[in-house]
Amino acid sequence: MLNSEKIIGITEARKNIKNLVDKVSEQNETYIIARDSKPESRKLRFEKVLEETRDQFVQWLKKRGYDIEKLSEEEIERIIEPIRKLKS
Repeated sequence: MLNSEKIIGITEARKNIKNLVDKVSEQNETYIIARDSKPESRKLRFEKVLEETRDQFVQWLKKRGYDIEKLSEEEIERIIEPIRKLKS
């Protein structure tokens, strides 16, 4: 868990949804929403999600021996095309 993540109950989140959204979007805070003491949802800024996804993809490429500095957009498309076909 990241240092900036906070765990709150679903009832508290429901009561304070506007404040929760403001803190996520304006203060870059991350919340784990729990139901019956079990994590149910993670709320964080969209930009943060994109950054984490990009970092994970870069690590995935590096593990497979790709030099990310030399990859073109066309090469990246070729690499992920089989994955896209799995989703359809």
